[in-house]
Parts: sequence; C-alpha cells; structure tokens
Amino acid sequence: SLAKYGYRSNWFATRVKYVFGLSRTDEERNWLNSARPLTVVGGISPQETAGLRSARGSAAKVNLAFFWLQEFIIRESLHGSFGNVGPPIVSRLQQYSSDGHLWFNSARKVSFIPFPFPHAQLASIFVCISSVLIPTLMLSKTEFYMGLSLNFAAIVIIAGINEVAKELESPFQSIPNDIPLNLFQEQFNEALITTFSGYHPDFLNLKMKRKDISENA
Repeated sequence: SLAKYGYRSNWFATRVKYVFGLSRTDEERNWLNSARPLTVVGGISPQETAGLRSARGSAAKVNLAFFWLQEFIIRESLHGSFGNVGPPIVSRLQQYSSDGHLWFNSARKVSFIPFPFPHAQLASIFVCISSVLIPTLMLSKTEFYMGLSLNFAAIVIIAGINEVAKELESPFQSIPNDIPLNLFQEQFNEALITTFSGYHPDFLNLKMKRKDISENA
C-alpha cells in the first residue's frame, strides 16, 4: 500500500536487519515517514506548516503544537465560545492535553536514555557463550536426540529473553515491530469526528418537541 506513495523497500533485507538488531537507515526512515502521512482533521494551514517546519526536532514541533492548543483553549474561553460551561470543566481540556504532553515526554525519555552499555554487552556475550557450552554439555551427558531437543529449547529460551530485552530497551525503532502510529491517529480522528457529530439523540427529540409545542401554542 505504501508503493503508491513512492516508497520502495526490500522485504527480505528489512527482516534480516531486524534479526540482527539493526534499524532502517535515515534515508529509508524519511521515505517511510513521507509515505505514511498522519491525517489531521481540518487540515493544516500554510502558516502552521511554516511554523512546524521552522521548529527543529520532534520535541520542538510537539511543544509548538501543544502551546497552540493551549492558546486556542484560553482564547476561546475568554471570547465566551464555551457559553455557560463552568471554568472547572473548561480547565479539564488543558489538563487532558497536559497529560498527553506528559506521556509524550515519558516516551521520549525511554527512547533517548540508553540501557547500561556494559549490561547489554554482557548479556549478548552470555548468549553467545551459552550457545556453544550448553550444546557441548548436553550432548556429553545425554543421548543424541534428547540432547538435540534440550539444546533447542534452552538456546531458544535464552536468546528469546535477550531479544525481548532488546525490544524493551528501544521500543520506538523504525523496524517491522514498530508502533502503528498511523492507526492510532486514525482512531483518534474517528473519535473526534464522532464526538462533534451532534447532540445526544434524546436532547434533539426534546428540542423538537419543545419547538412543536411552541408552534402549536
């Protein structure tokens, strides 16, 4: 589906990189992000596009959009666009947007703060040594077929735990196991459109009944 946007990728090479713990290159990542644009409800104005492009780095772009949202809420509240809605309820909008910004910064810390390098290297060395010593010990102490089965189970378990640890160490790499951000954005857009689709049906029925009563009167 990404081919229509000009993105080309070698499926086999991408999986081989993933097996050896390698991510996509910067050029491949740029091509991939360009082929998967995030849909924004209402679109983005040229001024907003210029402001986001002038911000350097992903954190600066997110902070800029966050402050735009906070400014919009405050401006609309001062202009009376919320009607008779109480200030404590209006402040919840800023609270929830602040919560989203907080969790973004938490995810950013996970992405930028590396796992202790000596511990990661010792774990990799332990897996390599175990892949040689465990088969030797198993085959010297057990029968051939039983040794094969035990070797396979032991090495798969040790290597699997190490791979899970590597995923937890860097969960936001641009690899086949990356987070489906486009899917999250589409679900968020669907929730926004559904929320602003109209009033509750019972409220509309009550409003129509009051209108009919006033016209008959």
